[in-house]
Amino acid sequence: MIKEHSQIVVFLMGAFDLAITAAAWLLCFYVRFYTGWFPYKEPVPPTLSYVADVIVISLLLTMLVFSRLGMYRPRRIQKLATESLEIIRACLIVWVITVVVGHFLHSAPVSRKLQGMFLLVWPIMLIASRGTARLGLRFVRRRGRNTRSVAIVGSGRLGQKLLHTLSSQPWTGYETRYFVADRQVGEKFLGVPVRGPIEKVDEIVRANPVDAVFVAISGNGGKRLSEVLGKLSTEMVDVNVVPDLLSYHFLRHRVQQIGSLPVVNLTHSPQSGWNAATKRVFDVVFSLAAMIVLSLPMLIIAAAVKLSSRGAVFYKQRRASLGGQEFSIIKFRSMVPNAESIHDVLGPASNDPRITPIGKILRKLSLDELPQLINVLKGDMSLVGPRPERPEFVRRFSRQIPRYMLRHHVKAGITGWAQVNGYRGRSSLQKRIQYDLDYVNRWTLGFDLWILLLTVFRGFYNPHD
Repeated sequence: MIKEHSQIVVFLMGAFDLAITAAAWLLCFYVRFYTGWFPYKEPVPPTLSYVADVIVISLLLTMLVFSRLGMYRPRRIQKLATESLEIIRACLIVWVITVVVGHFLHSAPVSRKLQGMFLLVWPIMLIASRGTARLGLRFVRRRGRNTRSVAIVGSGRLGQKLLHTLSSQPWTGYETRYFVADRQVGEKFLGVPVRGPIEKVDEIVRANPVDAVFVAISGNGGKRLSEVLGKLSTEMVDVNVVPDLLSYHFLRHRVQQIGSLPVVNLTHSPQSGWNAATKRVFDVVFSLAAMIVLSLPMLIIAAAVKLSSRGAVFYKQRRASLGGQEFSIIKFRSMVPNAESIHDVLGPASNDPRITPIGKILRKLSLDELPQLINVLKGDMSLVGPRPERPEFVRRFSRQIPRYMLRHHVKAGITGWAQVNGYRGRSSLQKRIQYDLDYVNRWTLGFDLWILLLTVFRGFYNPHD
């Protein structure tokens, strides 16, 4: 149910957006023609009538397009970054239509510099205004104003997780008034009163009104979920369903739409789309910088490998990266030639007779990994990610270890979250996979930087070699 104060907020948001749209045009018009920062051939700059038509068109399109794209729906729990991308998309649509329509209405087209300035300034002003409004609302909500009361149906693992999330983020303005559950009815659970049973959820909500109900039924409760939603459909309350994705140990989830059917993707990689492009730029810039800084040490290592034993300087081996795609990983050779044809002695790698004296030092300090910067530049690997395994091991582990293949939803890396936490080489495979999946789910560029920083301080020394 949309409350009256929400309608007022929507009206104010729309009014601010229109005011900012007009202000952006006027600001750009003034900067373009009256500051002298941009050369203008005519002796007298144009008057406001020059942009009157495009301002009117922009205002009309802003109301139409922004409403159509859902720019005024409630955003209590949405991140500003997500909203910013939606604002940029909406602004781009409005701008394109405005330029096309304005071209046919004007005898002389509006200045391209003016159009470009508006496209740059307008979204920035909108994002700044929305961000300021968010800060203001969060400040008010933390002090108990502009809040919405909530009932959580289900006190199991999912309901408890929801309660913790709402309690730890007071800026959303959601206050949990009570649980609706079958156990501990009449008592308090995690500091929240419990009412029940669940089969009387409609009567409970009617007797104890709240603004929103979150249905968080854990486990295989499909039939019960249907019954609860049926009962709540008769009540004037916002109903939200929290899907029990905690029961499915996959990656981040993403809600998509096929026609009118919502679909939840359970294996959404955070390193896709724009994030993939950003991470690729990050990898290229940092790996190039690293190769420049480490060029002299790498030349010294190459000479030491060549002079200490016969054979090539580099060693190549097939490994698997993103999507299980195979590539040739490059390392400084640390073993005798044709080492793979010699029996591998299981146990501490330091006792492996195939490893050369120089190789022992390189492995202990992880210096044999430095040529993998070439793999990063080629796009086979990333600076940070799960360590790549040999294809035959990937096929074996995928059958033996649940969720193992989920780590292949991102590129393999030179260093990783498992490695900086001490799990590398012949350490616990289960622990490495646990850290790899944790990395995938938590990934951000900032997290990559943190792992690289930890690698410098504690990621080079390998106690297992």
